[in-house]
Amino acid sequence: MQACQTARRRLWWKPWSSPPTNYGRSTADEARRALAAIPQVPGLPLIGNAFDLAGDLRAFLTEQYLKLGPVYRVSGLNRTYVVLAGVEANRFFAGSGKGYFRNRETWQDFIEEMGAERAMLALDGPDHVRHRREQKRGYSRRFAEGQLEEAAVIARREIETWPIAEPIRSHYALQRIITEQLGVLAASTSPKEYLDDLIVFVESMLLTHVLHQRPKLFLQLPHVRRAAKRVDLLYQRVREGHTPEKREGQPPDLIDDLLDLHRRDPRFFPERDMKVGMMGPFIAGLDTAAASCTFMLYALLKHPDVLAKMQEEADEIFGGGTPTLERVRTMDVTHRVAMETLRMYPIAPAVFRTTIDSFEFGGYTIPAGSKVIIGTTVPHYLPEYFPNPEQFDIDRYTPERREHMQPGRYAPFSLGTHRCLGFGFAEFQMAITMAAVVHYVDMELDPPDYDLRT
Repeated sequence: MQACQTARRRLWWKPWSSPPTNYGRSTADEARRALAAIPQVPGLPLIGNAFDLAGDLRAFLTEQYLKLGPVYRVSGLNRTYVVLAGVEANRFFAGSGKGYFRNRETWQDFIEEMGAERAMLALDGPDHVRHRREQKRGYSRRFAEGQLEEAAVIARREIETWPIAEPIRSHYALQRIITEQLGVLAASTSPKEYLDDLIVFVESMLLTHVLHQRPKLFLQLPHVRRAAKRVDLLYQRVREGHTPEKREGQPPDLIDDLLDLHRRDPRFFPERDMKVGMMGPFIAGLDTAAASCTFMLYALLKHPDVLAKMQEEADEIFGGGTPTLERVRTMDVTHRVAMETLRMYPIAPAVFRTTIDSFEFGGYTIPAGSKVIIGTTVPHYLPEYFPNPEQFDIDRYTPERREHMQPGRYAPFSLGTHRCLGFGFAEFQMAITMAAVVHYVDMELDPPDYDLRT
């Protein structure tokens, strides 16, 4: 782990809160004038704000919100983005966003690189809604809870391989647990021998096609191409493990649901789109749930009093061996530790969209066709919503305080129609995995004064 705290100016600004107005599609000249009127964050020649966008994105967007308000422009490597941030921006995005924003451009290059034409990640409108409905069961918390014993066994088995009194790479160790759980629970396939290839492949694809922090030639590097071929082998292994004869008598998993969708409606879900669909759990969970668990571990080790409370709860849950679902559902401290971790260290700090139609927000016109960043987690660090936001405080989520409950304040899994479909699955994974870690292992930071750099 590597972490640091970014200094933030304590400036107060009241967000614009009138309803947005749709102005229809803009002409090119109107669009240029509208964009030019939006405040621009200063940056380096040619590079713009690329380094800030590639660093602690949540901190950067929050700092600019406090300086400039809810609408401003940033740039990076010849791309200009309009940023919408703050509680009002979140409410607008969650409520009216589907009429103004499109997700396709963000993910289309990624999808095409996977050999697919369409995928849930890159769809909008009715097709996106249908894909979510068809895949909802396999990504649900209830589905994960139904395999509680298997999830706990995987966590314990991996933890038993950790060396005693020697340093370990916590993120990688937790990736091993999370990815194995995802593979076995959602796809009935262990991806263990492909983990290193998945890490290289997913990171390379995201940096190149989604965040645009690498040139496309980066994907032609030998180690990236080798990782892509290995991911193809994992996909074939998943497919081969889901033939009718091998699945007879087995409870259906996410892959079975996708194959059933293909059989029922091959036009909607054709063969060419299967790879990205079946690799979905690995792509979605590899660096999200695992990173959140790593942040959670860091927070616990930095706050021994909180660790002691969670350890007491975990010892009760695991004290009789395999935890029961009834006991897991009573976990309170673990749940609140996870929520505060997701507030302070959101692994999805913002979302990227393209505007469909022009609209007015914050006193500015946002033209159709604009690249937009919605800073969904900017409110996580605004003291008017979360007092002393730099402080790790799990009591924010008690019934007495409920600081996260007002719409637009708390968005660790995004908002709107594209809110993370697997958020319940992820919350379950974080709870059972980290409860197992603190129950079975005594850990400390190495070095003890280590500060995490996001």
